[in-house]
This record gives sequence, C-alpha cells and structure tokens, in this order.
Amino acid sequence: MSSPACKVTDITSLIPQRPPILMVDGYFFEDDLHCRSELTVAADNMFLGKGGCVAEEGLLEHVAQTSAAHIGHIRKMAGQSVTLGYIGDIKRAVFTPPMPAAGDTLHTKLTVVSQVGNVTLVSAETSVDERVVLTCRMKLANENEGDAQ
Repeated sequence: MSSPACKVTDITSLIPQRPPILMVDGYFFEDDLHCRSELTVAADNMFLGKGGCVAEEGLLEHVAQTSAAHIGHIRKMAGQSVTLGYIGDIKRAVFTPPMPAAGDTLHTKLTVVSQVGNVTLVSAETSVDERVVLTCRMKLANENEGDAQ
C-alpha cells in the first residue's frame, strides 16, 4: 500500500469489547480492504494459558476484534453507528508454536476477502517479532443498525 496507515487511538470507539477482554490496543486503517492491529500482551491477560502463553482462542479473539475494529471504522467513516458483530465461521486456522507470552506484541495484517450485506470474510496473519503464529480466515456477521438494542 502506498498511502500511510491512519492510526486510531481510541479502539473502544470502534468495538464493544472492554477490559479485561479487550484484545487490540492499536488499530491502523490502510484502506477499505486492509488494516493492521497490534496488542502488547499484558501479564494479566485473560487468555494466558499453560506456561504463560496466549491460548489459541486468544489469538482468534484478537483477529475477531481486529475485524470488528475495521468494520467499525468503515461504518464510522460512513456516518453510521458501530454495531455488534459475531463470528460465523473460522477456517484454515494454522497455529505455529511457540505461542506468544506476556510482554510480546502481536502484529496482525487483515485483508477483507469479500463482503455481502452484513457478512464479511477476512484473511488474517498474526506475527510476533516477524514470526507468524497464526493464519486464518474468519467470517463475521454484523447486526443491522436497527437491530442493536
């Protein structure tokens, strides 16, 4: 991408999650189809499992929240409200140990593969120190603006 990424500093304006389940602390908009995110794993992260490493579910939640942030950012730029979203499907998830630990920073690159209505298919790659720890495809469904209560 030739244009610089736009960093969003208030991630909670884009997604409904709040601590302790917040799994994104940096979001970078590149264009309608691409974004990046990051998370520095805190010692009290609720997804730390065996041996102090982030569980696979935590990495998937990070990707889901990255996707939600991207969809939320697009909606805000269009003057729409941010709505709830749900994971509809996860495919081709490949985890490559060792898993990240407290103090590591996750870097995720996300590409929107397709979007039909309120359903978005994304492809994601998460790395730590340039070492890929997760690749996957995820399908997300967002509520219509009138559906949110």
